[in-house]
Amino acid sequence: MKEKELDQLYESEYQEVKYVRELNEYWNAYMYALINEIYVGIGINLGLKPDQAYKLAKEKPGSLQKAGFFKSIFDRFKGIFSYKVPKFRYKKKLFGDGRSMTDKQWKNFNKYLSDYWSKNTEDVSEDIAIKSALLGAETTEYREKKKPYKNKSLFQVEYDQFDGDMPSNIKQAYSRYDFNNSQKNAMAKSLSNIGMYITQTNNTLQEAIRQQITIGIDNNKTPTEIASDLYWQVEKNPNLNNEYTAESLRKNWKRIADTEIASVYEASILAPYEEEAMESMKDPEKAQYFVRTGGSCDWCKPRQGTLVRLVPASIINDSKSESLSSMGIKDPNTDVAIWNGKNNIGLKREDWMIACPAHPYNTATFTPIDLKEEYYNPKTDSVQKRQKKKKFVPQMEDYQAKVRKEEESRKPTYVGTNLVRYNNNLYEGVSASDYDRKLKEYQNNPQLPIPVNKTSPSYDRIFGEAEKNK
Repeated sequence: MKEKELDQLYESEYQEVKYVRELNEYWNAYMYALINEIYVGIGINLGLKPDQAYKLAKEKPGSLQKAGFFKSIFDRFKGIFSYKVPKFRYKKKLFGDGRSMTDKQWKNFNKYLSDYWSKNTEDVSEDIAIKSALLGAETTEYREKKKPYKNKSLFQVEYDQFDGDMPSNIKQAYSRYDFNNSQKNAMAKSLSNIGMYITQTNNTLQEAIRQQITIGIDNNKTPTEIASDLYWQVEKNPNLNNEYTAESLRKNWKRIADTEIASVYEASILAPYEEEAMESMKDPEKAQYFVRTGGSCDWCKPRQGTLVRLVPASIINDSKSESLSSMGIKDPNTDVAIWNGKNNIGLKREDWMIACPAHPYNTATFTPIDLKEEYYNPKTDSVQKRQKKKKFVPQMEDYQAKVRKEEESRKPTYVGTNLVRYNNNLYEGVSASDYDRKLKEYQNNPQLPIPVNKTSPSYDRIFGEAEKNK
């Protein structure tokens, strides 16, 4: 499956916990508005009137609009957040006498852009990371007290649990709450990761604006044409790519937001159990077990209910292995280890381990389980009190069976003339002359089979394997 198709699949996952979902919603709305404002400011600098620039910015796609259009979202969270999206207005003209600016002039512009970007992203990003960590800790508390928590709003948590004054930066959080080292490490790592993404996006913005304006001037384009290309048409230029469009930057930030929030949130859920996990290295009776719940993609579903054991991150020598036995730990219930910070970054999909989040946009979570008193119910995908007559069956066996079944279902198999099901997708072999037409039809309607050119290596690989599996 292509990366774009995987993103579309993963992005459809739905966060069940309301306060986490709302945190994502606010951060995405703010970042969308900020990115849009920069592109609008460039349009105005190129000579467009403000109304023209905003109109041009929201023509494609309709969801990207003037910052003011997010007012309803900002108003809804104004009791929690008070960040503003100031106008981006660079005074010196980027489009002048038909010549590109000098390196020194571009350097001055890049500094102005960097200052604007940093000033309006760093505080809100730190705020989001700190709140994610605190919300993870709140989730642990709700679970321990057997209180419902999934439908609590961010506003409820803010005022019920924090008296309307939830910390917005790491200094405030450290002064008010006693975090253990695991929680501190999770927050520090998240802030570091977000800072890296902020810098990367800033660099992308600088490069996109400079190249597009320079190329536009060289091709005698009008300011409106250059602004339009910068917003939406960059992919037509072979020297640039889609990462430079406003829409692509928005989607990239959504991936960052969802994944980073989930990472620090999940780390804070596990942190309160880490001390006992450390003690369990000497006393197995203190072992801390969890089951993986949630997640709606084809990778997550067969792994729902997987039983895992929490181990201290300090004992991990090989972060690409999750086997307890390979760590010298013999556990009769499971061989799958988790630790704070476990992830699949840098691994191919076929090598992914049991982690939360396991992939971008992932909403799966680890739910603690007392093996003596509780059991995993696959019908509800949740941990429930175990009745005396029920016998716990270690999920490790079910997990392996699910994975084997999933692997079988993913093999290329003919399901009709020129039709092969592979990786839970339907592919259609088409002639070279029909390929472009079929591809456009599929792009307009993703429910159709994915076309594969019969003269391409992909056809030989997919349909050749299907022949072997007949």
